[in-house]
Amino acid sequence: MQSRPAAATPTPVRSPCVKVCQMDPATQLCLGCSRTQEERDWWVAYTDQQQRDVLARCEQRREVLASGKGEFAQSMGIVESRRKRP
Repeated sequence: MQSRPAAATPTPVRSPCVKVCQMDPATQLCLGCSRTQEERDWWVAYTDQQQRDVLARCEQRREVLASGKGEFAQSMGIVESRRKRP
């Protein structure tokens, strides 16, 4: 009898929070992680893919802040939770 390979366990998406939870009044972004308030509030409701999308938006925002050029990626906003309930 052949053994089946163990199913890969998906790696959870790590929160970008660095414990500097303060909103910049000028940019409306968190000074620590570059998320919007909605993205911070709704992080746990986002699917893994939505969380990855937020991380990409944060990276884009940091690049805009560093270069001083461009516009910030829009907020993911409020979503209906698609997470499985226990």
